Amino acid sequence: MPFKHNRKQLISFKHQLLLGCFSLNLSSIIVWADELDTLQFRASIDRAYDDNLFRRANNETSEQITHSTIGVKFDKSYSLQRVILDVWVIDNKYRENEYLDFVGKNYSAAYLWTLTPSLTGTLSSRQTESMNNFGDFLSTQQNVRTFITNEFTAKYSPHKVWGLILGVSQNKLENSQTFTAITDFDAKGVDYGVSYDFSSGAYLKFLAHNRSGGLSQRPLDPVNAFDNGYKENEYEIDLYIPEEGKSSLSAKVGHITKEYDNFSVRDYKAFVGNVNYNLILTGKLKSNFVLSRSASPFETSNSTYSISDTFTTRVTYDLTSKIEAGLNLRYSERDFEGRERFDTSGRKDKEHSYGVNINWNPTKNVGLSLRSVKSYRDSTVARFDYDDTLTTINLELKI
Repeated sequence: MPFKHNRKQLISFKHQLLLGCFSLNLSSIIVWADELDTLQFRASIDRAYDDNLFRRANNETSEQITHSTIGVKFDKSYSLQRVILDVWVIDNKYRENEYLDFVGKNYSAAYLWTLTPSLTGTLSSRQTESMNNFGDFLSTQQNVRTFITNEFTAKYSPHKVWGLILGVSQNKLENSQTFTAITDFDAKGVDYGVSYDFSSGAYLKFLAHNRSGGLSQRPLDPVNAFDNGYKENEYEIDLYIPEEGKSSLSAKVGHITKEYDNFSVRDYKAFVGNVNYNLILTGKLKSNFVLSRSASPFETSNSTYSISDTFTTRVTYDLTSKIEAGLNLRYSERDFEGRERFDTSGRKDKEHSYGVNINWNPTKNVGLSLRSVKSYRDSTVARFDYDDTLTTINLELKI
């Protein structure tokens, strides 16, 4: 549960953090980073200015948000084994809407194990805590979402060409407030497939994921056909093609089927996938293009799930060896499906945004960035329309 800080104590803490970080001699920081590669500390202050915090069509609320982050990362190899542990805490403070303040506790842990040269795998766990997107959550109350992923994967590849993949996984979501559209769930699954590794570094994978999920925080509701459990099967083909020093291409094509335990009217099938292309145009000019289709549950009286088709592109240019400028564009169409089955009016959103950023890294231990994003949404349900400008300044220090 989020906890509150005394405001004076927090201000004092921030001042001490900044003074402590800036009082360090930069040359000493560099030496420490070189000598302690397995252990890294980081701290950052992120100040955001949002002119439409609650993503409203009218009566917009401006807000100034400060994210203070402290983290530590441990990365160590022991013979053929490798252990990675990353822990970070984010203190989120809202200047006007103080009731939204919360502390996000996050971690990522992984054990990359090798039993024999032919038998390898990963044991990992990850937790993130963040505020719910107000664009979907049309309420001004606080809803902190905790997402946990646990995975175990083994790969057997005796000749480093063909490989067999087997694993188990758990995905869990918890909302601090009731959010029916994307409710709490706990899904456990079995993952399996085969892979083919090319000598060039490219690979091809055929994977299957069979999951069983429980919706423990939501009782059965025959009137609205809200279920408390489901089965989900996903099958996918993954491709990765690198071209050293020039480009890389990754792609996924998949199909997902979801069947509910009690109300088949909620069942759905969908094709999903993405294409991600990185291209180095010149030594200083780089670009990235992503085209994706995703399906996710969104259960209301009007819909069961949403399909999002999204195109994003990013172009960056190295002004100097330490300064980078970038331009970002995004366009998305999101269709809320399943409405035909419920004989109710549906919703379709068109979203687009563009942004600019500039990053300055005077040393590998210090980073300063400025970015601004303008976003728009045009929905067939007028109350979901909005436009927003978000400008952020970030200072990050690594030791």
